[in-house]
Formats: sequence, structure tokens, C-alpha cells
Amino acid sequence: MATDPVQQIQELEHDTPLAQDLGATASRLAALPPSPEAPYLTVSLDWRQEGSAPGRFAPPEPKRSERRAPREEDGAPRRPAWQQLRRDLDEAINSYGPRGAAFESLTADMERLTTYLDEELDPAAQGVVVVACQHQGVFEPIPLDVPVTTGFAVGPIPSLRPLVHAAEDYPPYAILAADQREAFLWLMEGQTWDRSVQLEATGYPRKQQQGGWSQRRFQNRADERVEAFARTIAEETRRAFEEVNAPVRYEYLIVATDEVMFTALNAGFHETIKERLLGQIRLPIEANITEVTAAAEPLVEEAERQREIEAVQAVRDGAGAGANGVAGAEDTLTALQTGQVMTLVMNDDFSQAAWADYSLPLYGVGNPPGEHPAGGDAASIVPTMVEDEAVRLALQIGADVELVRSAVPVGQEEQEQIPDADQPTPRSEAARSLDDMGGIGAILRYALDEGQSTADL
Repeated sequence: MATDPVQQIQELEHDTPLAQDLGATASRLAALPPSPEAPYLTVSLDWRQEGSAPGRFAPPEPKRSERRAPREEDGAPRRPAWQQLRRDLDEAINSYGPRGAAFESLTADMERLTTYLDEELDPAAQGVVVVACQHQGVFEPIPLDVPVTTGFAVGPIPSLRPLVHAAEDYPPYAILAADQREAFLWLMEGQTWDRSVQLEATGYPRKQQQGGWSQRRFQNRADERVEAFARTIAEETRRAFEEVNAPVRYEYLIVATDEVMFTALNAGFHETIKERLLGQIRLPIEANITEVTAAAEPLVEEAERQREIEAVQAVRDGAGAGANGVAGAEDTLTALQTGQVMTLVMNDDFSQAAWADYSLPLYGVGNPPGEHPAGGDAASIVPTMVEDEAVRLALQIGADVELVRSAVPVGQEEQEQIPDADQPTPRSEAARSLDDMGGIGAILRYALDEGQSTADL
């Protein structure tokens, strides 16, 4: 049997300010105290230079002496998303003025946000989410290596859906590229590799003997070395996935190799690894990390869309008495308040008005009532949004959040076509199905008894 199939194992870490545990960050922000008197400002920005409205500032008009010389300058890069959002933010903040705690806090938040974007944000960021409330002493910028939808929210609690969306739509996963002599395990967070493990095999057996039994013995030893190398790769993969102190749980594994090595690896993978194995792609071992991730990402996205379909189906199957699911804003909020929710399922564009009395706490759907439904002080009731409260409550009770992508992916050719204003935006199958149930629902930790309400404990 071949021994010592590995000549070298090397572990590398990739230090980047954009690699963060977004799940832990979202949970920490969900624990911030409500601030009805002076609201939180939550901003999400597509920080790519072309952003959601491609373009550049025009270069300055050349001086007369420069007009005959070649000019290669094409203008300074601009952030179109920020240009428009700044105007919208100014308008929203001014609506709270000209004085008062809310106006003063939001004005300070805007000044701090502008300074951060102009002077402090890492230029490598693809997106950024900022939660601010000067009244509460809060300024939390979260730079990201993935783009986010540009927008803002002003409310009594942080609007954490954009941050959860970034974490949930770009799950941590691993890519294993291997041949019979080398292997590279890339551990991905967002669109950046966080850690890698590199393995190099020995050259045993080194010389091939020709003919007869010598050839057969050589081939047997070569096969043994490949199998032993594959087992070592499989064990290093399991160790990386199950490392006790690892900050994240890697959801998927994608293997880039040939059929012979894939068969050997699959035989050596632990069952916990096989459960996360998405499939095989074909790439040369010399492929760089950019090429590898470009080939792997469609498999991850397909798996995420399938997970959304299954979550929506679980809500549909479970909704109703005697089952383990609820649908609609009111029942979902109630289940979240009582800690019954295992997974919150919500369309990424769902939005509905709500109200809250944080002193009790008590929540309801729709506009604030004229009289307090629990006999308390009606002045304690403040307007809020169902989507913000649902995500916040889910994070507080440790529930999973499944945000269903509503937009249907389109190809480059379709992107270049001018959309017809009379045609509705195409929606994904999962989003349409959840629309029929109110756009929001939940999978419960335990089934309801016949006739039992989500409010019953």
C-alpha cells in the first residue's frame, strides 16, 4: 500500500476588511434598543463605480494649449447610486425639520455617513450597509464584497433586510480543485476567499517499469497512491468544514476535477460532506480563483433558488391548524413574538405597514389604531414596517431567514432591451407562490394543535 501520499499541506488566510460574519453582525444590530423619539437611518448602497446607473463624470474641458495633444482621460469615476440617494435622503430628513430630536439626530447621521463614504470606506467594497442613530450613539458601517440594492429606511428600529439579504444570498461555500498531484480547497465568503488549503502529492511511484508483472505492480501502486491522496484531501476537507472555531458554516462544496479523481474523492468524503456536495465542474488545475468562482457560482445560485422554492412549499404545506406553518403578515408576526418560528420566509420586495408599542411589546399590522388595543397609552404606539419587525424578531429568537428572490434572472441581451412600461416585471415562481399567501410566512418549530392560534403558548 502506498504510504505518505502527501508531500506538503499549506494553509493560507486572506485578510480583508470586507470579510465579516454577517449573520453575527445582523443579530447584534437586531438587539439594538428601539428609538421611537429619534429614528434609525439605515442606508444600503451599491458601491460599484458603475452602480445601478453606469456613467462617469465628464472630463474637464481642455485648455487651448492642450487641444492638440492627445488626451486619454475619460473622466473621474462616479458613484451614481450615491448621487441620487443623497438627494432623496436630504428630502426625507428635511421633512422632520426644521428642529426637534428626530431632525437633529438624522442631520448628524447624514453628516457622519457622508464623511464615511467620502473618506473611510474601503475602495474595494462592492456594497455597503450603514445603520446610524446619533440619538442612540449608533453608527455601524458594514462594507461588503457583494453589491446590494440601493435604498434607505427611516424608522424606530434598524432595517436589517438588506444586510440579511447579502448574507443569505451569498452563502459561504467551498471549491475543491484537484488532480492526482495537487489540490486546492478554497473557502469562500461572499465573493472573497477567506482561507485556502493547498496539498501537494509525492511523486511515488517515480519510474514506470515496462511490461508484464512489473507494469501491473506499478499501476497498482500508482492507483494506491491516488486513492491515498484522495483520502487525505477528503479528510482535510472535512476538517475545514467542521473546524470547531470556524466563524461560519460552509453550506456547499463544489469539486473541480476529472472523473477518476472525483470517484476517488467521493469514496473518501464523510457523509456530512456528501450532504453538501453540489456537483462537479471541469476546469484545469491551473485555473485561478476568479475562473474557478465564475464556474462555481451558477451552481450555488441554483441551489439557493431551489432552497427558496422548498421553503415556500413548506409554508404552503404547513399553513393551517394542525400543521407547522403560518402565512400572512398578522399570523407571522404573532408567531415571531411568541418564539414559535423556526424559519421566516419572505419575498425580498415584500412591504406592509405596521405599528408597535415597544414598552409592552405589542405589534400589529396596518396603520396605528386610534385606541390602544391592550388598554395602554395610545401615545406609545408608533408606525413601523412589517418587514423590518419580522426580520428583527426572527434574528432575536435565533430563527433562520429565507428571503425569496422576486426578480427573474435575465441574460445580457434582455438587459440591453428597453422594458415596456405596460408590462409587469417578471417574478420568480417562488415569489409568485408566496404572493398568494400574502408575501410572508413562517415554518414553525412545532405543529399547532387543531384550533390552536399562533398566539397560544
